[in-house]
Amino acid sequence: MACFLAGFFPSSVLAADQTYDAADQSPQVWQPPAFDIQQWDWIQVDTGEWVKGRLKVLHDDSVEIDSDHFDLISIDWEDIIYVKTGRVMSVLLDGGEIILGRLTTERGKLLVGGEPVEFTEVVGIASASPREFDLWSADVSFGLNFRSGNVEQRDLNAKAVLKRRTVKNNTRMSYTGNYSESDSEQLANNHTASLSHDYRVSHRWFFRPIQAEYYRDPFQNRAAEWTVGFGAGYQIFDTSKLDWSISAGPGYQRTEYVDVAPGEDRTVSTPAFLMGTFYDQEVTDNIDFNMEYQVTLTESKAGRAKHDFYTALDVDLTSRLDLRLAGTWKRIESPQPDSDGITPQKDDFTATIGLSLEI
Repeated sequence: MACFLAGFFPSSVLAADQTYDAADQSPQVWQPPAFDIQQWDWIQVDTGEWVKGRLKVLHDDSVEIDSDHFDLISIDWEDIIYVKTGRVMSVLLDGGEIILGRLTTERGKLLVGGEPVEFTEVVGIASASPREFDLWSADVSFGLNFRSGNVEQRDLNAKAVLKRRTVKNNTRMSYTGNYSESDSEQLANNHTASLSHDYRVSHRWFFRPIQAEYYRDPFQNRAAEWTVGFGAGYQIFDTSKLDWSISAGPGYQRTEYVDVAPGEDRTVSTPAFLMGTFYDQEVTDNIDFNMEYQVTLTESKAGRAKHDFYTALDVDLTSRLDLRLAGTWKRIESPQPDSDGITPQKDDFTATIGLSLEI
């Protein structure tokens, strides 16, 4: 993607959004090409400058556009004079209707294919591009720590999030892993993989037909644990600076223990109930805060309640690379003792510092 800014001449010579026509000796207002073969999206701000890139999100208070030079930037509506998309966009209205068309603005109003649409009726806007690549985004973070000398120790952690978003559907896949070793002895080795799919029902409500998770932590006496469920959610905030949602629903959990006391089942299956929340806020232009929490309620033989809490603070180093300070808390209310009668601790805490790459 590329970015183009008009306005290199001082205003005393030529206005920022004008070019000089030698034929009639009068300035002409510059406009984006009527047909852009590369299908760029264009935004003009109140200084007369133009930004070219790929429109990502439109809200009632701001627009986000991704350009080659500036990467992802957010521009307030009050600073925008004109918006034009080179691509056909898909617009979901509050009643469930989907309309397609190129987006433009006129006197602060949104037009889809030339027809005016009220922002209060818009539930979501996404690219209608046939390219599958345009629908995906990813975030990958990792941290490493090596120590040698009197103590040989290695600590590794990684988190990856992959998202696919259309005007009605939002699919999210994630993986989190932590490994620690000291003098060839394992201190931690846990892995979590999850999948969820949300279907937008209205401006605030969404249906979650599938939510699944795989969890492994031998130190919590979990050889393998599968959780599957479904439910519904509510979008509390959905703006360019704050994304906050909650969800809940029934499910099923199957737990396979590493070792159990004599007479106890090594594999336990139980109904479950899942509740969670997702919170993502842009604190400043360079700092983002993220928080995820989920509790899974089960029968006591499967742990009774499992809490998963993750929080991260991202500080921009470059347009794509962030410094990430993160912490996790996992708690199992009723850990299962092993054959020696040893019961794992209920709580596990992890604090990491690493790098995060946005793709």
